[in-house]
Amino acid sequence: MNPDPQVTYWAISIFSSRTFWLNAAALIVTLLSATDVIAIVPVRYVPMTAALVAAVNIVLRFLTVRPVALILPGSTKPIAVAKIDPPPPAPVTD
Repeated sequence: MNPDPQVTYWAISIFSSRTFWLNAAALIVTLLSATDVIAIVPVRYVPMTAALVAAVNIVLRFLTVRPVALILPGSTKPIAVAKIDPPPPAPVTD
């Protein structure tokens, strides 16, 4: 008897996701710096902003344990996720 090839996780709303809001803010900052609104975000700060967003995304990835779905904030939705087996051992080439 084979085990179920999927597991069910309960997804939260994408609008409750810190990662979503961080990336939305980064998108707005980048778009503002790409137009004539340079006075809001000087061009010299854009690379540092991108580096900061990348670093915070790495931290948030470690904190994230649930999938997200496009649903109302405060609600959950069951999501079927395929089980992943561990990779086979590497072949010995000695």
